[in-house]
Order: sequence, then C-alpha cells, then structure tokens
Amino acid sequence: MKTYHIFALLAAFLFCTSCDETKTKVATVGDVSFARGTFESLARGDAAVATKIDWPVFTSMGNNAGAAYSLLPSGVEKERFVSNFITQFATSFREGGGSVDQFTNWRVVTHDSQSTEVAAESPGGILTIIVSERNNDEKVSSINIVK
Repeated sequence: MKTYHIFALLAAFLFCTSCDETKTKVATVGDVSFARGTFESLARGDAAVATKIDWPVFTSMGNNAGAAYSLLPSGVEKERFVSNFITQFATSFREGGGSVDQFTNWRVVTHDSQSTEVAAESPGGILTIIVSERNNDEKVSSINIVK
C-alpha cells in the first residue's frame, strides 16, 4: 500500500512540475507573439497599439518616453503625446527604410516572473522588446536596437 502512495506522490509532483514548465513555455511563446505584434503595429502607425504600451515607464531607442509622458498634467495632453509618438515612430521607421519583414528570428532571451525580453535580428542590429505585466495585462515597457 505504501508503494502506491509513493507512486501517487511522485506522479503528482511530476505532473505539477510539467504544468509549470508548460505554463512558462506558453507564456513565453505568447510574449514573443505579443511583442512582435506590438512592434509591427507601432511600425505601421496603428493607433490601437497605444493600449499595448506601458506609457508611464516606456523607453524607446534609449529615450525615456515614460518620463515625458508622466510629467504631462492632463489626460488630453497624454493622449496627444501617445498619438504623436505612434505617428512619429511609424514615420521615422518608414523614412529610415525600415520594414517589419527585415526582423527575423523572434525569440525569448530572458523570462522571469516580472518580465520577458524578446529579441529579433535585423540589418540594423538586434531589436529587444521588454514585455511586462501591469494590472494583469501584458504591456511593452521597452523597445530598443542593440548594435
């Protein structure tokens, strides 16, 4: 009878361990998809991408956009900032000869309970995107190119 209990405990342990591993794999695959979709929407200038970015802490290409955003006193000014940022990002991306098709090998670089770093290769360097959780929602908190 003791043998059955030991096997039952071992099976339960192994099952729970594989569940955690499966959850991590699903979360990181989802983070890659989320990061890529957010970047591509931003590059196209899609206004709907605004809800996918963590504006109060957002950094982009080495600039702390979140600090500027947080200093704005009203919701109207913050909305204008977001709209202008998205438009400017897309314009700069296109005028710089950027194409979302140039970004390949999308993958998770690091993953922990706080965030996931996603990377993709491009002719201009390695694109890194940090996906964090805020109020139980995934948000992009950083987009950078590392040369």
